[in-house]
Amino acid sequence: MTEFDKLMQSAWQTARPPADGAALAASVHRTRSHRRLRRCLEIALTLAGIALLARPLFGAATTPAYWLVMPFFVAYLPTIWWLLLRNTQPSPVDAAQSVRTYAHSRLTQLRAGLRELRIARIAAIALLAYAIIGAISAFAFGDPAWQAPARDLLVYAAICALGTLWLSRWQGRRRLREYRAMRRLA
Repeated sequence: MTEFDKLMQSAWQTARPPADGAALAASVHRTRSHRRLRRCLEIALTLAGIALLARPLFGAATTPAYWLVMPFFVAYLPTIWWLLLRNTQPSPVDAAQSVRTYAHSRLTQLRAGLRELRIARIAAIALLAYAIIGAISAFAFGDPAWQAPARDLLVYAAICALGTLWLSRWQGRRRLREYRAMRRLA
């Protein structure tokens, strides 16, 4: 084991007392509040999607907008919850192990995160392709009732694709940097 590895291992396994207990407690509380708020937002969006899909079951008319958006929600809702439920975070038990054990555990998590970012990019591009095909079909073969919803879907899909690609690139760079650092430790 090299000197650097020994230093990293001792630094990793040494518990540092917090400089200010109140600041640490506030930080933990803030993090938990953000996590709860994010989960509530995810649940609200899911319930809104299910409500939109279930409207025809309660007597609402099935408009062209419904038929254009339904395939997206049918694919999106199960996929996003599958990704959210399998999202892993570093555990305190892993952090208490040796540097090599933690590095291998974190490498696995980072690979999964990079794979999920790739899935998000593919999904955003697939939604954009679906919206383009829907818009072309609506303008070429559909009546005016289909054209406005198809145009709106195309605009929203383009905004979603651009936002997803930007966020994926931003998070991907950070995760890739950490992945390379962990590979050096492993």
